[in-house]
Amino acid sequence: MLQLGNFTSLPVDVTIIQTTMQNALPVILITEPISVKPREWLTKCARIIETDLVNRNELLQRINTNEVACSANDHIQALIVRTYTIVNDELLDMMPHLRVVARAGVGLDNIDLTACAKRNIRVVHTPKANTQAVVEYVTSMMLQSLRPIVTLPADLTDWHAIRKSAVTPRSCVKSRLGIVGFGTIGSSLAKVAHALGMDVVFNDLIKLDPIVNAPSKQVSIDELFSTCDIISIHIDGRASNKNLIDDSLLSKLKPDAIVINSSRGFVVHHDHAIEHALKNPDTKFIFDVHDPEPIPVNSRLRSIPNITLTPHIAAGTAEAKEKMSWVVQDVMRVLEGADPDFEAIRVR
Repeated sequence: MLQLGNFTSLPVDVTIIQTTMQNALPVILITEPISVKPREWLTKCARIIETDLVNRNELLQRINTNEVACSANDHIQALIVRTYTIVNDELLDMMPHLRVVARAGVGLDNIDLTACAKRNIRVVHTPKANTQAVVEYVTSMMLQSLRPIVTLPADLTDWHAIRKSAVTPRSCVKSRLGIVGFGTIGSSLAKVAHALGMDVVFNDLIKLDPIVNAPSKQVSIDELFSTCDIISIHIDGRASNKNLIDDSLLSKLKPDAIVINSSRGFVVHHDHAIEHALKNPDTKFIFDVHDPEPIPVNSRLRSIPNITLTPHIAAGTAEAKEKMSWVVQDVMRVLEGADPDFEAIRVR
């Protein structure tokens, strides 16, 4: 025992103190993996409960039976999700003490903002975290499509013949790019496209001014689809955008147009895209997002040569994933009573 003036200290049970301190931390449920550094940072501020989202019914049952909690007294105050956890009334009713829902990403399609609002649950996300990654993806796909590079085979016999065959008829220079949705990603893509010598037009729900140092013209969506060599889609998940890109627009495409969708799978009417691709073999579709996901094994999209599919990886860089995972900082701001940096606004 230690002597402190006239007071004698009592024996200290370190385990009890550590347990008490740990129990005082807020409890946060993470349903899909986040990056290592943000996760490690969060462990210093909260108690983390992690569960792999393999099956939604299993997740609901585990929450309902308290299997995801450390003890019967745990109250989940924050929920961190990514792409595949559907946050709706059913899930929210199981966490009555929830104060904040965080989307480690941009889109909020999987979160019922109205359901959160009526429970006074704040919703935070990372609207700018993956901009550069998506722009890189679209740029890479444009370059691969417009100017595929031929490499020398090991058994090269005719240098001049292969050089002649490798000349591409098109390039980015003087090609017209149409951007559907001119938000953060769309406008950032426009800057890169201008640097590559492209003519850029765009369509958006609201009237926008051309971006500084990259004059882009706003046109009707009909003009965009009928005049552009490449079309890149960057619209949100509001209900009115479902099947927005259907046969009425696809029928206006140039015969050798390239359509890239890295926004939401359901904004393109897939049956119409399939029929258009079959009838127009020089048209190329590049779909990074799908409806549903994962894309079914027997999907007709998988068997058509002029439709290229990628596994929802436009934002798939380590840097972008980490930036999205730092949504944990806004989670803690809310739990500490402060305003978050990026709070979601409900799309009406």
